[in-house]
Amino acid sequence: MEKSNRQIRIGFILIMFILIPDVIAGATVEQLNKRFTNYFISGDIPAWKTLVDSLRLHRLSADKEKVLLYAEYGLVGNYVGARRTDEARVELGFFESRISEALRRRPNDADLHAFAAASVAFKIALSPWRAPFLSRSHNDNVQRAVQLGPALGLPLTEQANSLYFRPAIVGGNKSEALKYYEGAYRYYKTHMPDHWMCYNVGAWLGQVYANQGMTARAEAIYLELLRKAPGFKWVKDELLPDLKAGKVQQNAFFEGVE
Repeated sequence: MEKSNRQIRIGFILIMFILIPDVIAGATVEQLNKRFTNYFISGDIPAWKTLVDSLRLHRLSADKEKVLLYAEYGLVGNYVGARRTDEARVELGFFESRISEALRRRPNDADLHAFAAASVAFKIALSPWRAPFLSRSHNDNVQRAVQLGPALGLPLTEQANSLYFRPAIVGGNKSEALKYYEGAYRYYKTHMPDHWMCYNVGAWLGQVYANQGMTARAEAIYLELLRKAPGFKWVKDELLPDLKAGKVQQNAFFEGVE
């Protein structure tokens, strides 16, 4: 009897292992985005990674592939910001391969060029000595993304990142970057208000305000985010308390969601 029960349990586990990926693949774009948003707000990166890995097992529609690309973008950014270098490099390889294949099929997709720009920026973050060799590729992808989607959230975000992080001597401009961050946040609030990127760009904009000495604006945006999502861990436990304590966060994309 004991052996029989054990066999039943093993069989049940195997069935679940087979079926769970199909359940994930059968979810709608909205359902998948909601899951990633919940993970982002709660800071559950292990669950985020598990869902990413599940989606990678399937051939996806263009819309679901975009969900996965956003999720890979966030995962690499988290690992880079948290200085989990080895994991970042592994995830970046998957991200780059997916972007390359998607661009082959949809060469005029603004978001894909923005993802490509981000992938180069991640490479530079992981190996700063490569910046002189990679900057041209990064800038070309940013410009192409903005050309194809001048009002879209992701191209605006990557244009802002490019201006914010580059030294002034090679075209960096934090004041100009702020305008693009604000534009990106307006886009996400209007068109994708429940997407995790709306919360991410909002939290990032708050940090930029704080670093520019605009404390009142930073606090206002943090409180706005918490009204929408009272459990937003990054803002509730780190960004807002640090702001009130007079601490200025070091800017690191997506850091703090661990």
